[in-house]
Amino acid sequence: MNKKLIKFFKIIGIIILVLYAGVCALLYFNQDDLLFHPQPNTPKEIAEILNKYPEFDTLSFVMKDGNRTCGYISKDTIKEKLPLVLYFGGNAEEVSHLADYKQYFPNTIMVLMNYRSFGLSQGKISEQTMFSDALEVYDKLITNPEVDSKNVIVLGRSIGTGVATYVSSQRKVNATVLITPYESIIDVAQEKYPFVPIGLFIKHPFKSKEYATSISSPVLALVAKKDEVIPPHHAHNLVKSWKGNTEVFEVNEDHSTIMKNEEVWKRIEGFVKENIK
Repeated sequence: MNKKLIKFFKIIGIIILVLYAGVCALLYFNQDDLLFHPQPNTPKEIAEILNKYPEFDTLSFVMKDGNRTCGYISKDTIKEKLPLVLYFGGNAEEVSHLADYKQYFPNTIMVLMNYRSFGLSQGKISEQTMFSDALEVYDKLITNPEVDSKNVIVLGRSIGTGVATYVSSQRKVNATVLITPYESIIDVAQEKYPFVPIGLFIKHPFKSKEYATSISSPVLALVAKKDEVIPPHHAHNLVKSWKGNTEVFEVNEDHSTIMKNEEVWKRIEGFVKENIK
């Protein structure tokens, strides 16, 4: 092979390496924007939400670092301690719309929490703040005199399934409901970017599979067969690691339409009833 050809291949190799490094750097420095999509609200918009859902009030807690985490809590019309259903949403989900599904959780107190930079919640969102805020919110809610602390159901959707799984591994819950879950963000991202060593630089791994091995309470996983955001096998991989009893319900929906499937909500309703003492 002549020197000119060797030099040519060297240049091509350098160009490929530079381009590869550039792609890796782009993914690393933009991973927050790729993963999180804040949905802030103005006070006026919150007032409109409360007008739409008069059966809910706003809820606000100051976290240990001084930032405020906000959400919604259903009004207790039955003057006795009620089971708690605590919901954690997706990565682009302002959670107020879940009030539409309160009918599937009768005789419970339903709490919908917005992550930092969602709704009126303050601060910067990250895996760390999502986890720490979730535990603080749980701890504050179970001291509420209207909440039956012996009956807590944690519900998560999409990225929120990672938060729900973490809470269930760290606190006492009766059961966990996961809509389109995954075993870890590393596995999901690695599948989408197979040429990049995701595990080496991802800042928000959400290692649900690791937490699941210590959770002895039951789980219901709702899986969308047409899900291209979190393909179904990721949910099954998580369920295989769950220590407690597992139940999987698959529907012919995609990542978004599963939320509108009445069969899904009926299944959740029955599961919640079974696991409230």
